[in-house]
Amino acid sequence: MAIGATTFKLDEEIFFAGTPMRVAGWVQYEGADAERITRYLLAEAGGAPLLLEENGGNFSLLRAFAPGAQPQAAGATISVANEKYTLSGVRKLKILGTAGQPPGGVPKAELLLSGVFAGQMGSLLRELPAGASTQIFFSSKPLDAGEVLSGEQLAAQRESGRLAAEAGALAADDEKEAGRGKSLQIAALCIAAAFVLLGLACAFLSRTG
Repeated sequence: MAIGATTFKLDEEIFFAGTPMRVAGWVQYEGADAERITRYLLAEAGGAPLLLEENGGNFSLLRAFAPGAQPQAAGATISVANEKYTLSGVRKLKILGTAGQPPGGVPKAELLLSGVFAGQMGSLLRELPAGASTQIFFSSKPLDAGEVLSGEQLAAQRESGRLAAEAGALAADDEKEAGRGKSLQIAALCIAAAFVLLGLACAFLSRTG
């Protein structure tokens, strides 16, 4: 299958949780049912790079375990501290292409085996490139909509917020104007009522006089 269009382009500036970052590279895979999975390497000036995985329009943040802190794997389970994760599926990911600095470096095999383990604290990935002997472990955290935005998406979001603020201000002004008009109406009614009462009082005094 040919490489599909990626949501983010190489060297594009995107915003992760409001922080500007640059797409330093990506790698795209083909999974089951011809689904495309793209991983992006995000670079930040003075900060550690981040790894994002996009699958079906949803994003997850992947964090690799340090070499000296690898989880304990035993068959279909993985243990991290006192938490256990159970194998929920295996993905056979075929590499379609790369750009820039692909996450994890240039792939040395065309097939990546990715085991997905589920637990109460989230998900873990245990991955092994075809023909390799060293496993790689990742924690996987799903991201909420809006945590990852392109520059255009962020600008549109800010514009939408600006328009909503203006609409709210106009509505508040209209409410104030309506309140002033109502106050004037009440004042006019009170004055009219006062004149009526004054007229009644005068009529009563003229009769009793």
